[in-house]
Amino acid sequence: MNKFLEIAKATCIEAKLLSKQYLFNPFVLSLEGKDIKTELDYKLNKLILDKLSCTNIKIISEEERENLKLTNDFIWIIDPLDGTYNLSIKYPCSSISIALFDNKIPTIGVVQDLFYDTLYSSIIDGGAKKNDEYIKVSETKSIENAVLATGFPSGGNYETVYLNNFVNNVQLFKKIRAIGSASIMLCYVAEGVFDVYYEKNIYIWDVAAGLSMVKEAGGEYYLKIYEDGLKCEVLASNKNLFEEAKKLLIHD
Repeated sequence: MNKFLEIAKATCIEAKLLSKQYLFNPFVLSLEGKDIKTELDYKLNKLILDKLSCTNIKIISEEERENLKLTNDFIWIIDPLDGTYNLSIKYPCSSISIALFDNKIPTIGVVQDLFYDTLYSSIIDGGAKKNDEYIKVSETKSIENAVLATGFPSGGNYETVYLNNFVNNVQLFKKIRAIGSASIMLCYVAEGVFDVYYEKNIYIWDVAAGLSMVKEAGGEYYLKIYEDGLKCEVLASNKNLFEEAKKLLIHD
């Protein structure tokens, strides 16, 4: 498992080097509804797939999703560029995200911040790190003192009834933050910057690595994968807040 972690970290570092020339001109190729694709998305995808191919493990990628879904096997789950829209408007919050799942459980997570020299990494039963320093979730104990990180994914539900219910549920938190990169928001939960993360109808590649990070930093997560095997509902927080946040936000 350590070998796979080192491969994922080296891949993220190399991918960041490639991305430097595109940071302020990512070359937008298409705009579809709320989604956006750039030349950098595809270049990073190719590089990452090439580098991970040596492991002979199946790969789910945002750019390689056809006929694939999360299974009980070992599988890489990658988002070559999480926060594409942020990048396109020069908002410095984007990342490369690589995770390894086994039996639908995150065993490795690596998130490379594209704008800062920050590499988050985690391995099952081995803790989570920001660069070379171990990180831990916050110790916040009440929802009214907690910061909730959330967002409105491109495949999300924007109907009025849903949005009204969502607002009613989240207004009990002290503060709400939405920064447009699920992987970075989850890493911020892992290092105690935010206390809780929640999103519904988000794709698995957006959150896969971050879930590993939160778990290994001492937190908990809830993951419900939908029938298509790619979209999911996700909650992650420190252990103090988990049950209260779950009761407030999850409605099975």
